[in-house]
Amino acid sequence: MTNSSQGVGSGDFNIGALISESFAVLHRALPRFLVLGLIPIVPLIISTLVIGVPTPENPFPNVSAIVVLMLIYIALLFVIQGGMIYGAFNELRGQSFSVGDALSKGLSRFLPLLGLSILVGLGIAVGLMLLIVPGLWLICMLYAAVAVCVVEQRGVTDSMSRSGELTSGFRWQILGLVLIVGIAGWIVAIIIEYIGGGLGGPIFGALLGNLFQVYLTALGSVLTALVYYRLRSIKEGIDIDRLADVFD
Repeated sequence: MTNSSQGVGSGDFNIGALISESFAVLHRALPRFLVLGLIPIVPLIISTLVIGVPTPENPFPNVSAIVVLMLIYIALLFVIQGGMIYGAFNELRGQSFSVGDALSKGLSRFLPLLGLSILVGLGIAVGLMLLIVPGLWLICMLYAAVAVCVVEQRGVTDSMSRSGELTSGFRWQILGLVLIVGIAGWIVAIIIEYIGGGLGGPIFGALLGNLFQVYLTALGSVLTALVYYRLRSIKEGIDIDRLADVFD
């Protein structure tokens, strides 16, 4: 077991340690994670270049095209997240991975990951529209669903149910983690888009924001893998080598 796996897999559910270790794992293989992260961002870049950005005169440019591109983005995001989780577990146990291997692992779970993207996305969207609290609760409850689907190779509903079991008792900590990373990422994205917009106009600023989203996607996927491993370590006493055996 590597030092990093020992750090994440021992003690309490420590938000600071999880965030710190996520950055460490991400930056050990940053080029590969960024290449993977670029794939789901392509629809957003197409949207920005072809459709443009909202303006006071035209706040909703080509809504139907934007909706289609966003759905493609969400589906790709879940598949790529599955591949990144594979990469994160390999880095945790001191083994390298290739972009091709990660893509293969994500695509091998394409249908269940697509089903997850639809059900989880709809559930969270409805929860956030009705009241903020149900949406946040679903985010926390289903936080480990993608990792479960990839690592344990379960179906859609089983992955959601299993995620609920693993996150039970730790949802407040997961909520804190999601808020810290989400708010920090949102603030940095606004700053990047503001500076980019001042330098090259709104489209340039939006493109820079999309590129920053690549980094956030990679960080979020690595963090998901570490949270999943941490929860199983606490509840089941499993170590990283046993957990990653499924990838061998």
